[in-house]
Formats: sequence, structure tokens, C-alpha cells
Amino acid sequence: MKRKGREHAPETVWKAQELYCVARLTFREVAKQSGVAESTVKRWAVKHEWRDKRERIAHAECDIRADLVLARSEMIKSLMKSKDAQTGFAVASLENLAIKQAEFQRAGVIADVATQYEKRPVSSVKDAVLALREAVEKKLGLLLASPDDVNFKAIADIQKALKLLAEMEAAHNVNQEDTPNKGMTADLAAKIRELM
Repeated sequence: MKRKGREHAPETVWKAQELYCVARLTFREVAKQSGVAESTVKRWAVKHEWRDKRERIAHAECDIRADLVLARSEMIKSLMKSKDAQTGFAVASLENLAIKQAEFQRAGVIADVATQYEKRPVSSVKDAVLALREAVEKKLGLLLASPDDVNFKAIADIQKALKLLAEMEAAHNVNQEDTPNKGMTADLAAKIRELM
């Protein structure tokens, strides 16, 4: 008689697939990060044809990078010929994006979103407040990691979010201590005060 193993949530399988196919982690690393046995991850990989997906994704990412370089080259050539202001703006925007991406990669700021942020289950008002607090902290972290993106609008948005968060916490008796091992460090709070 065939033994029926523990059934895993679809989200666990999807997360494992993303870690293997997109982040290109080993089976052992995927198993560790997703909390399932390595043999289970290997079984999923065969069942869902992850090796083929991983190869297709790697090829697509390579094509995207090559296409981006070619598009940048074509836009620059077009700008040099036409000297059109609209093309100039497009070229400048694309070049700024490329420069920022390269800076982030060198600084190690770009991380795999799937492994960095897990969805927080929201089943109550308290959960919603805690999820909002976590989202605001993540947004602050991203802004502080990229000082060039800090502007008055970004600061105003954070101030609005912090005000809303404070109102929600007060209205629903949610304290900072309700978030285990989360929250702002003194260093992060000081940086936020500098920005405001």
C-alpha cells in the first residue's frame, strides 16, 4: 500500500518553485528556505518540470538583458540622429534606470523579492495593523537603501502612512511589542528623523 505523505499548501510549492527556477537555488537550499524535505522538493521538480522552467527562465532573463542593451544602443543612435527632446528624455530615463540597477547590484541591495518578503496572513484588524507597519518599515528600508529616491513626495507618503498607522494602532490597541522581533532599530529611527 502506498504511503500518503503530508500535503503541502500550494503557496509552499509555488515558493519552492520560484526559489529553484527564478532564484536558482539548489534543492538543499530550497528545502531549507521552504521548510520541506529535500526529497519532496526533488519530487516536485520532476512532477512540475522545474528544470525545463529554470532553463527557460534563465534564457528569457538573458534575452531581456541583451534586448535592454540593444534598445539602449538604438535609442542613443536615434537621439544622435534626431536630437529630438522626447527621445532625449527617454534615453536619459533608460540610462538612469540602468545606472541605478548597476549600483544596486554592486551594493548587493537587489534581493530576491520572493525570499525577502513573505505574505503576512491578515485575519483581523490587529493583523492588518501589523501588516501595515511591516509594509511601512519595508518602504522606509528601500528608501534608505537608495537615498537618490528620497524626495518630498516620498517623505510625505511615509508621513501619511505613519500617521495612519498611529491612528490605527491607537484605535485598535495594537502596540509595537505585538510584533515579535520586528520594528525599527534606533539607527533606522534616527535616519527617519533626519529625512523628516
